[in-house]
Amino acid sequence: MSTWREDLDTSSEMFSLMQSIFANVSDAILVVDRDGLIVKVNAALEQMTGWTEKELVGIKHICELCLGMATCMEETSCADCFFKQVQMPSFEMRLRTRDGRDYPVAASSARLPDGANGELVMVIRDMSAQQRAEKERYQHKLTNYAIAAQEEERKRIARELHDGVGQALYSILVGLNVVGQGHLSDPIRQHVNDLLQMTSKAMEEVKRMALELRPSALDDLGLLPALRSLMKRVEKSFDIQVELHVQGERRRYSAAMETALYRIVQEAMTNTAKYAKASQLGIVFEDREKEVVVTIVDDGVGFEVEKALHTGKGLGIFGMKERAQLLGGTVDIRSAPDEGTTVIVRIPVSKEET
Repeated sequence: MSTWREDLDTSSEMFSLMQSIFANVSDAILVVDRDGLIVKVNAALEQMTGWTEKELVGIKHICELCLGMATCMEETSCADCFFKQVQMPSFEMRLRTRDGRDYPVAASSARLPDGANGELVMVIRDMSAQQRAEKERYQHKLTNYAIAAQEEERKRIARELHDGVGQALYSILVGLNVVGQGHLSDPIRQHVNDLLQMTSKAMEEVKRMALELRPSALDDLGLLPALRSLMKRVEKSFDIQVELHVQGERRRYSAAMETALYRIVQEAMTNTAKYAKASQLGIVFEDREKEVVVTIVDDGVGFEVEKALHTGKGLGIFGMKERAQLLGGTVDIRSAPDEGTTVIVRIPVSKEET
């Protein structure tokens, strides 16, 4: 049997241990009496709320810090919770800080078994980082869905332009050619010829729009053929020399990856062609087994990247970065006035594709 001195030593050791845990644990802890008055707090709670122990203990009521509690079953006000002596093993609450802010926390509460005044101990954990992460995951999914839906809509419209409007214009062109072969007066023949030219231009415009919306080569042949087709169109439209160098294995990637890379390169090339006043544009496509790296370099006038981002002129840059981030990749843009622009795209290759 243990002696009373051994029992006392054990109790002292346990008390010291509990005091050490209370003081050093990373979770915030506070103790309130049966009326909800705060009687003890630890350093973590002081740091979390901005209140000091002297400002809280014996002065503040728990309801001055708590903006209401919620469990998976119901919501209740802080006052109701303590007036009814509610104990909850797990709940969420909004915690008010000294500077007037409030943020979500996860908490649990229990009555102290030997508390003469029915003290309630609450353990509180900051949930703001978790909620931010959940919000980011939700936004990631939402953006991914929006981009996928946009690409499907682009594909549908491009197909309708090609199969519907394009075919109708072709039929008109054939009919005008037939009419032009008949016996016509000079004014009528000239009018038919004018209509033929207008129809041909309209067909070219419909074809261009369909390609811009969704090039069929991207779905049928893959990323590199689609990029080469894009290069030819840019060279023809903007009088700029474009070169593509491919290093590594040439293969098909996932539809999401090919679409993202195509759109990013398309945006970079369009920006160069429209704004950079460049004469040359080089693209290096590298398949490095675990990632694909695409580098786009021009000899244009360059620009201040940060300034473009902060003045609202960098929407294209945001779009490029967002597409890459959705696939776990990055877009790094390096530029300065009179020094050209370099865009480096890195997107990891999934295990299914290796």
